[in-house]
Amino acid sequence: MALIRKHPEAPAPAAAEDPLVALEGATAAERREAAHRLAGDPGAVGPLADRLAREADRSVREAILLALGRIGTAEAADSLFALLGSEDVWLRNAAIETLSEMDAAVIGALDRALSDPDSDRRIFAVNVLVSLRHPAAADYARRALAEDAHVNVVAAAIDVLAEIGTPEMIPEIEAAAERFPDAPFLRFAARAARRRIA
Repeated sequence: MALIRKHPEAPAPAAAEDPLVALEGATAAERREAAHRLAGDPGAVGPLADRLAREADRSVREAILLALGRIGTAEAADSLFALLGSEDVWLRNAAIETLSEMDAAVIGALDRALSDPDSDRRIFAVNVLVSLRHPAAADYARRALAEDAHVNVVAAAIDVLAEIGTPEMIPEIEAAAERFPDAPFLRFAARAARRRIA
């Protein structure tokens, strides 16, 4: 009777590797797969955000952003808001787009972002409100309208309310424009918002 030679045991597939280890893998394919596997793990936000800050491959970056969006916790939202000051335009816009799809998870992080010392970050935070599917979005825009001291943040809030505001907000928009008498473009924006809302 012929003997059947046993083949050596095949190595475990790459998918069995700890995804946190694979997230630092040598190939983009490994890192991308790891990001997909971590999308359901709220404990992976820190490593995902850290990898995103160093990642050069676009497909891996997209996978990490998707994972952070699917995790959807306040920590994930905070990590995305931290990117609003990035000089990488693609990454900044991708973070805004991801935040816009996270709904209620964004609210706590948004509250902090609207108080950021950097006016550019506050502008980007206001811009998230346009597509944020949450009842509080207009209230946050009104807060920036009434309280922010930077003319460009107020202008961004007016633009947002032109899209999602209601007629009773028109006096607030006009009052905000009056706070900046040396910025005629703001009064123009307020008039345009009024026409659009009405």
